[in-house]
Amino acid sequence: MNKNQTGKKYSRALMSSAEISEVPAVVEEFKAFSQLLESNRQLKRLFAGQIFSEEEKSKAFSSLLPLLKFSAKTEKLLKIIIIEGHLSALKEIIAAAVTAYNDNQKKETAYVIAPVILDDSHTERLKAALKDLTEREIDIKSEVDPSLLGGFIVKVGSTIYDSSIKGQLRLLRAELTR
Repeated sequence: MNKNQTGKKYSRALMSSAEISEVPAVVEEFKAFSQLLESNRQLKRLFAGQIFSEEEKSKAFSSLLPLLKFSAKTEKLLKIIIIEGHLSALKEIIAAAVTAYNDNQKKETAYVIAPVILDDSHTERLKAALKDLTEREIDIKSEVDPSLLGGFIVKVGSTIYDSSIKGQLRLLRAELTR
C-alpha cells in the first residue's frame, strides 16, 4: 500500500471515529507530532524505524503522552499508526484528513498564482466567483510569480483555470506550430 492509500485509510478511520467538530483539533495535533518528529531525529528513528519492537514503541509513546497533552482520539490513532509502521505516511494522512474534512464541510482551497500580490477586493471577488463555480466555501492560498506577466492561475481541486498572459501565449504558440 502506498503512502497516499495509507493516508486515505487513516483519514477514513478518523472521520468515522471522531465527531466532525473534533477533526480540526486532531489534525492540528497530528501536525504538531509531525513537526516534533521532524525536529527530533532520535524520536523519528525510534517510532519510524524497525529497530524497536511494537511494545517498546508503545511504551515510549505512552511516556510522551503526558507531555504532548493530545486528545484521546489523537493518542489512539497515533498509537495505531506507529504500531502498524505507517508513521512515514503521516504527512499524507494529514493531507487526506484535511481533504476529507473539507469535503464533508463543503469547503475547498484555491491555490492562486498571480504576478503581483492580490489585494483584498480582488481576493474577495475571486472567492465569490469560485464559490459560484464550485458551490463550496473557498479558502484562498496565494503565491506570486512575476513571470506570468498578467492574469492569474487558479487551482481548485484537480481543476486548473489559467487566465495568465503566459498561458495565453503558450496556447497561441501551440496553435501556430500546428
